[in-house]
Amino acid sequence: MATYQASHRALRRRSPHPRRLVVVAATLTALVALGQVAYGYFSGTGSSTGSVTTGTLAAPTGVTGAQTSGTGTVTVSWTASSGTPAPDGYYVRRLPSSGPAVAACGTSAASLTTATSCSDTGVPLGSHTYEVVAVFRSWTATSAPSATVTVAQASQTITFTSSPVSPTYGGSYTVTATGGGSGNPVTFGSATPGVCSVSGSAVSFLHAGTCTINADQAGSTYYSAAPQNQQTFTVAKAAQTISFTSTAPSAAVVGGAGYTPAATGGASGNPVTFTIDASTGGVCSLSGGVVTYQHAGTCTVNANQAGTADYLAASQVQQSYTVGPGAQAITFTSTAPGNAKVGGSTYTVTATGGASGNAVTFSSGSPSVCTVSGSTVTFVGAGTCVVNANQAGNADYLAAAQVQQSFGVTKQDQTITFTSTAPGSATVGGTYAATATASSGLTVTFSTDTASVCTVTSAGAVSFVAAGTCHVNANQAGNGTYNAAPQVQQSFTVAGGTFAITGRTSGSPQNTTIVSGTGTVGANVSVYICNGNRASCGSGSAFLVSNSNFTNPQTTTVGAGGTWSVTFTKLLNGAGTFTTQAFQTSPSATSNVVVFSVS
Repeated sequence: MATYQASHRALRRRSPHPRRLVVVAATLTALVALGQVAYGYFSGTGSSTGSVTTGTLAAPTGVTGAQTSGTGTVTVSWTASSGTPAPDGYYVRRLPSSGPAVAACGTSAASLTTATSCSDTGVPLGSHTYEVVAVFRSWTATSAPSATVTVAQASQTITFTSSPVSPTYGGSYTVTATGGGSGNPVTFGSATPGVCSVSGSAVSFLHAGTCTINADQAGSTYYSAAPQNQQTFTVAKAAQTISFTSTAPSAAVVGGAGYTPAATGGASGNPVTFTIDASTGGVCSLSGGVVTYQHAGTCTVNANQAGTADYLAASQVQQSYTVGPGAQAITFTSTAPGNAKVGGSTYTVTATGGASGNAVTFSSGSPSVCTVSGSTVTFVGAGTCVVNANQAGNADYLAAAQVQQSFGVTKQDQTITFTSTAPGSATVGGTYAATATASSGLTVTFSTDTASVCTVTSAGAVSFVAAGTCHVNANQAGNGTYNAAPQVQQSFTVAGGTFAITGRTSGSPQNTTIVSGTGTVGANVSVYICNGNRASCGSGSAFLVSNSNFTNPQTTTVGAGGTWSVTFTKLLNGAGTFTTQAFQTSPSATSNVVVFSVS
């Protein structure tokens, strides 16, 4: 039992009646546990006495804290204070393992929560305890600290979500994997760079062997780096395929023309080799890459290609065809001309025939391109010349199959030579007359592929319209005898016109001011006028003349002659000194400053 004098709290209250003081006498009686906070109050009207039983502000109990894995958030919970009085609310403090207490959950003595749990965010890694403070008016009661809450990094795990299908040397594969909650990407690398390489998620198979791909994921504040995971698989040798690119002869005969087999193989780089299959039984033989025929029957040519460390040996491919009896064959002994020209040198064709002893005769298979007289071939038109060779048979031999020799006949070439010298100091607005001759004597025409810098007529009149490099192209299209000439180009530099204010005239203050100058043809120009004598006058100047009667700046475009002019009307109401300056865009340039007076 404890007794408190009424003055412990403001039990003397001012009466609502200003001239009467009300004195309240109170006896406070409470059973108070030692060391706890008690609070009692009483109010009444008039003169009275009363008895008040005080309560005890109890501290919260059962404070706990738990981290949300992978975050800096700790959920703090507690059991509300019991008894009377009930607290107005609570605030939470975090007690780091070292250093001062930190306000938690956004609460403080001035910002209470009435809940019995809260979330403390952004908690640094390490060990912490929490205490909860109950508040009733100006009284507080602090809980016992929670058990230690250790904010630690969560672990991450990498799982491959892809696997290669039949990985083979020379192929590729897109690797994918999922990682932990840090949000950092899973990155890939090769543990076997001699077999496979990795760029981003693209895996390239460089050689046959075992490929091992490393997968890694970096950690973050609340996640540790994931343990490296590996994906290992075997990269197989690549297959090779042989394809004959030569066609087996359809009319092979004993003693006839030989056959040169050709084929493409796989990418090992090893050559395709040819042999005669044993089943042939002497029908044909192979020497120096050429198949010849000794007997009638079936000739079978085998094609093989060896493997390497990265390629399998190709499966053997065969080419079989029939060899006929005792025909004759014609072989050209003269080489087709490699540079036959219309109206050029003639060609003497020769050939040997079969064993009949009859002469080989020649004719033209393309008389619009070439004519044949005896063994002399004359070129009369462009195209493909076909020379036919024939040999008659006799009692012992069939007539030889016709043989043809084909080759191209082309028009004569011509060249172009400039006869005019490129200008050494071309400037915008200038001109130049380009001239050139063709070796054929035909007329040369002119053009340009830099029309933004210079214009060119087909006759060679060149005009300079902008600064840059001017290309003048010379062409000759050719005719029935001559090929089009290779284009010849003449290049030179065109300098831009100087950008400057070159003139300024003014009338009376109520009339006009004209500013003129030079610049690059086609460029945009803005002209400003400022009050007073200024070192510069442009956009944003605090001294720009502002007058409702005209626009400042005035704008225009540089004309074909490289000049420009703008007019300001009704400059001001009275005399004065002014500064004008101009600015050019595309290309950018700034003019000189001109100071003038108007009286």
